[in-house]
Amino acid sequence: MKNIPIYDKTRKYAIEHDEVKEYKASLRANMACKGAVTKAISRNYRNYICDTDTALQELQENFSLKRIAVVTAVTIRPKDWDGRISNENKTWAKSFPFPENVDEFLGYDTNIQFGLTEVHPGLVNLFADTVRKALQQEGKASS
Repeated sequence: MKNIPIYDKTRKYAIEHDEVKEYKASLRANMACKGAVTKAISRNYRNYICDTDTALQELQENFSLKRIAVVTAVTIRPKDWDGRISNENKTWAKSFPFPENVDEFLGYDTNIQFGLTEVHPGLVNLFADTVRKALQQEGKASS
């Protein structure tokens, strides 16, 4: 899964540009990442403490940091109302460079299908803090 490129365009764009195969491969990887993040957070949550650093390290064996960030950001974007998510993480999620994929028939962002719906929002918030920190460190290392 780590080598599958992230398709950062909409489904509509993929259809119009004959890139459906790439779109579907990336979507499958996003769905697999969602499941893996859910399990990693659960595995690393004990006695009301979540070791998000260990969870992220485990995930990076199979997924790129960017894909993990996509799944995390997509989860947070529709949660403006949720006080369990920090304003910093909400701002980050909205500015993360991954397009909304609004289905014209359904009328909502279908990216939510790979959002972390089975993880408590407070744990998503803690995990997002760790993901943002890792992205910042990765950015500093590549500059």
